[in-house]
Amino acid sequence: MKIKKPEIKSILTSIDDLVELKVLIRKIAPNYILNEELYNKFLSKLKSLKNNLDPLFSHYLHAEVLIKEEEFIKNQREKIKNALREDNMAIISSNSAKKILKNMGIDPRKLIITGGPLFFEDYKKVNPQIPHTALKGIKKKCKNLIQEIKNQSWNKNKDLYFIYEKGDLSDELTFEKLDRISDLINKKVKVIQLDSWKDLEA
Repeated sequence: MKIKKPEIKSILTSIDDLVELKVLIRKIAPNYILNEELYNKFLSKLKSLKNNLDPLFSHYLHAEVLIKEEEFIKNQREKIKNALREDNMAIISSNSAKKILKNMGIDPRKLIITGGPLFFEDYKKVNPQIPHTALKGIKKKCKNLIQEIKNQSWNKNKDLYFIYEKGDLSDELTFEKLDRISDLINKKVKVIQLDSWKDLEA
């Protein structure tokens, strides 16, 4: 990264301003009382510092935040890819998440998509107004998903992950019942938490 000449000038000017402020502060020590002339000079130097440094703070500190975010997201992608190597599988709650993982190179056959909470009793918590006519189909779907998980061959080298989005109600309800999923496969379910699935989009 190269610092531009105008930015160098702003930094050097700011250093000069700080030196002048230091001299001013020494003049008014130990009581630090400003007369009108010194007060105007004090304000002038502060304004100069703000004008010179604000653009630098906005540009470089914002860029630093973006770099850290990009690095974090890259690490999240790698974490998921590493987790789903070999025979490992993952529970996710939506087809949109499946599409994101597929675009990352994850084999869709490794994914169990719940389309909402995994357990039937949680659907009323997500949508108290859910029609009674829909519950029968949802109950059957949940039963089939649980059976699908149970029927997998969970040997010591095969792990199940739950990849979920923090703050998503369906995901949080399933997360609260991870022990029940662990009982189905006779081993602990591993967890990967995401701030947002959208962060993983290329």
